[in-house]
Amino acid sequence: MSEVLGILKDAKKHILAGVSYLIPVVVVGGICCGLGVAFGGTAPWEAPGTAGYFFFILGKYGLNLMPAVIAAYVAYSIADKVGIGPGLIIGQVAQDSGAGFIGGIIAGFFVGICAYLMKKVKIQKSFSALWSIIVIPLCVTVVGAFLMENVVAGVIVAFTNWLTDFFASLPTSAMALLGVVVGFFGSLDLGLFGNKALGAVPDAMWSTLDPNTGLPTMIAQHLRLIVSTTCAIPPLVCAFSTFIRPKLFNSEEREAGKAALFLGIFAITEGAIPLALADKTVYAGCIIGTIVGCVLVAIFPNLGTLVNWGGLPNLAGQTNVPLTLLCWAAGIAAGTAFVCLFKKPSPDNALTSNDAVAKVTEKGEEVDLDF
Repeated sequence: MSEVLGILKDAKKHILAGVSYLIPVVVVGGICCGLGVAFGGTAPWEAPGTAGYFFFILGKYGLNLMPAVIAAYVAYSIADKVGIGPGLIIGQVAQDSGAGFIGGIIAGFFVGICAYLMKKVKIQKSFSALWSIIVIPLCVTVVGAFLMENVVAGVIVAFTNWLTDFFASLPTSAMALLGVVVGFFGSLDLGLFGNKALGAVPDAMWSTLDPNTGLPTMIAQHLRLIVSTTCAIPPLVCAFSTFIRPKLFNSEEREAGKAALFLGIFAITEGAIPLALADKTVYAGCIIGTIVGCVLVAIFPNLGTLVNWGGLPNLAGQTNVPLTLLCWAAGIAAGTAFVCLFKKPSPDNALTSNDAVAKVTEKGEEVDLDF
């Protein structure tokens, strides 16, 4: 039991290990999705055979691997190589069953803990290879997939449905409160199941047409823009934070910030995941910035959009582009300011006990400055 508690105590370390492997998947997948939108417009998946369709589908393949990759390498961090196979499989089950990225993280810890404990079982030496290559991966995969499919996914999907019903029942007059709630929940999981659940609300209202214009009602357009605001702000907060205060971030995070800029422009919210998961202050800045942006969009009733996408492509269908850009800029500025003011330097930029920057003996006779 103490070993399990130790693993859970080091949960952040294991998640960050998984994120380090996840970064290339998020970056490549997100960039391909952005290129798909750039070449194919706001619905590139509807035009097979085009460059936009090719890039967008390629990107979706990459982003759909996220639960499997994070599950595999969280498990690898806990239990070494024996956790990779079951993690990949159960992570994909999480993706296909609706549990998504959060399900992938849960899968990673389940696989890692189970595989770690099974490796501790004492068995005959002649049976050890069979135990680690076949028995552990097979048992963990079967049990984990069953639980994910029949227990975990159901809970997450039920929460998603509840979230959708909750937002659908909010009174339209409480727009400022609506902006706070949408901004919080829309950025809480950085583009994953909660964010997608919010998108289902304006989608459901999209079929209600204004008889005077033949277009979706202004309420539906307004809500669509509020939800779309949650998509671009988090990665742009991450990007501008790394540009303004680069010394607060390590080299890997600064590179992720460059990718987050491109991903944020095309509203690929997952671009914020590597930086937000690595530091709770960055995560909080993403949420704060998104809330500010959503509240500002929500309090102006004449703002809306006909484009079911965020970021740059969304501008094509907006009712008031300058005012929307001003609201988004205020949200990005608020989140970036929070990160720049309160974030502590990442470990490899801070002085550690291993850094031979200055060494002084007890008698004070020797000073060795290593420049």
